Amino acid sequence: MEKRFEYRGDLAITPLAEVLATINRYRVPGVLTLAREGRLRKIQLDDGIIAFASSNERELSLGMYLLKTGILKPDAAREAEARRTQDGLRLGQVLLQMGILTPESLNRAVLVQVREILWSSFDWEMGEVAFDIGPREGRELVRIDLPIPEAILAGVRRTADVRRMVARLGSSQTIFERTQSPAISLFTEAEQKYYREIDGHTPLQKLCTRGPGNVSENARILYALFCLGLLRRARATSPGAKKIQYKTEGGTLGN
Repeated sequence: MEKRFEYRGDLAITPLAEVLATINRYRVPGVLTLAREGRLRKIQLDDGIIAFASSNERELSLGMYLLKTGILKPDAAREAEARRTQDGLRLGQVLLQMGILTPESLNRAVLVQVREILWSSFDWEMGEVAFDIGPREGRELVRIDLPIPEAILAGVRRTADVRRMVARLGSSQTIFERTQSPAISLFTEAEQKYYREIDGHTPLQKLCTRGPGNVSENARILYALFCLGLLRRARATSPGAKKIQYKTEGGTLGN
């Protein structure tokens, strides 16, 4: 049977935060697949919730995480891998059988591993993305059950390339106006105060210098507000608008 995709795109054009925001508006279950240079990541979504994330990258595997943290020793890792291959089980199930992990310690390890996959995916600046609608075929041992808006905000806070966020917002003279959304409750009190001060007249360049943090932190807040539907562009950018150039601790921030 031919697979049906609701969405296909390119992360070089539309960043992951905006892809997730679009999916969240429709609240349909499915699997979001990110692919680049042989690397494959899958984010399982269920009615506005991120249930799980997985990757074919060895450095992001559960076994590698357990080895790096010293929970799993090399000899035990080889034995567990042999059992996993022989019995067709997941590594976590094998480690439970071997008594290396308890259900509680397995849950903690998987949650850390899955979140590492998810957060680092926000830094992918290129790659194919596809959303396949439909219920999940299997059941995971652990679910992170993270609301998509919370994931977007947390992912944006961790994203390294602030310049790209600014470029997605517009030019230095782009004007924004506030819209209503319950997602505002996810932000800190200082960030909510910053949001309320967006007046529909102050251009992006000045907004980035007036927030509760430094320029980079303020740009992240504005981009998260934009992705979560709390801001919209109030006026089209002039073709001759000047590019933003800010000095930050890490250099210049521009678009």
